Amino acid sequence: MPSVLADFQARFDAESEQFDGPAEGRVLLGEAQLVLAASDDKKVKIPLDSVVDINVGSVPQVFDALPGSPVTVAFEEGGRHSVALVAADEDTIRKFSTVLFKAVLNGSSATIKHPEKLGGRVLDTPFQGGILSLQSGKVAFDTNEGPVSIALDSVVDFSRDSRAIDGTDRPVVVVSHMQNNEAMTTVAATKSNRKLSILGRYLRREYRKLMASLENIELSDPETETLATIYSAGDMGVSLSSVLGIEPKLVKRILHSLHEKGLIESGEEGPVLTSKGQVVVNHYLERVNS
Repeated sequence: MPSVLADFQARFDAESEQFDGPAEGRVLLGEAQLVLAASDDKKVKIPLDSVVDINVGSVPQVFDALPGSPVTVAFEEGGRHSVALVAADEDTIRKFSTVLFKAVLNGSSATIKHPEKLGGRVLDTPFQGGILSLQSGKVAFDTNEGPVSIALDSVVDFSRDSRAIDGTDRPVVVVSHMQNNEAMTTVAATKSNRKLSILGRYLRREYRKLMASLENIELSDPETETLATIYSAGDMGVSLSSVLGIEPKLVKRILHSLHEKGLIESGEEGPVLTSKGQVVVNHYLERVNS
């Protein structure tokens, strides 16, 4: 008997003959399909291999907003693009959407280059095959060379691009993240472009959480300059006081403030950037160079 991954009450709507407006009932997620059931004879079944997008917090224009937090599931049905909307309390939708992403993506064939960059150096790392899985707090790839994982709270940037893989240009996601206090870039492609798009949506959701956590952080000019100096110095063990031209006592106060804000942590050779700190520096350098 197929496993039930989620089973809860919610309000929902779908572009389907089964619904002529919002309904309330059970949301059942199995290993192969998502079912929205208002009653035994009024239900929509969405095969997971037809899902093309999962968008948390979004309400398509074709629907009226429903009470609660929304998640939209786009899917192919009968050769056309269809959309379903599910809404429930925020905690339920957060858990459901995570399980839904896992159900769609786990076990997918992937090709990765890890790392493509380490610090500012471009490496000649070959692509290798692997199996994708979303695990607690990370995206993982099981490869012949061993497991590769990207901690979600370490992601500082990501984008969509293309790379030559086995002589063919293929779409990829490019993920910049921190690992062992070093900035690195990992490139991943999936066999299915549909699943690559969904993986990108999942990473975008996690990246938005990081960006939201930075909205209320305010930095003085000396704090920003100190972050940029830590970024530039890397592991060279330079004297921050000498480079910044300020007293060691003031440097100590600035470092304490940056640590309290979650932007730096202690490394073997001195302070290093956290993923939040890396994002702040990235945005600072973009402004300076623009």
